[in-house]
Amino acid sequence: MATMWGVIFYTLLVVGAFYFILLQPVLKQQKQQKQAVRELQIGDEVVTTGGLIGEVIEVVTPVDGPTEIILEIAPSVRVRTVTEGIQRRLSTLEPEDEVEEELAEGGEVHETPAESKVS
Repeated sequence: MATMWGVIFYTLLVVGAFYFILLQPVLKQQKQQKQAVRELQIGDEVVTTGGLIGEVIEVVTPVDGPTEIILEIAPSVRVRTVTEGIQRRLSTLEPEDEVEEELAEGGEVHETPAESKVS
């Protein structure tokens, strides 16, 4: 009888360890990813699950069906993807008011390598 309770105890211990060590972090990451995709705005830079990097141009929410996101991956090259196709958000563009305030205060606005000009 004591052996049976020992087996049940160790089985529950392994299942609990599996949940807290392996499953819970994955579920937490999926929840954060879904939240980030819900908060996407025009001008955000994102990475798709296929590895494409693009800027959100438009978010289309149809009455029926999944939400679509229009990405610009190169000048005048636009692609459509569903929200499940977005892996993560890279950056958010600062509103122009904040950039102008930083310049007025004597602060520096840092450019990304793509924005800097090659001499």
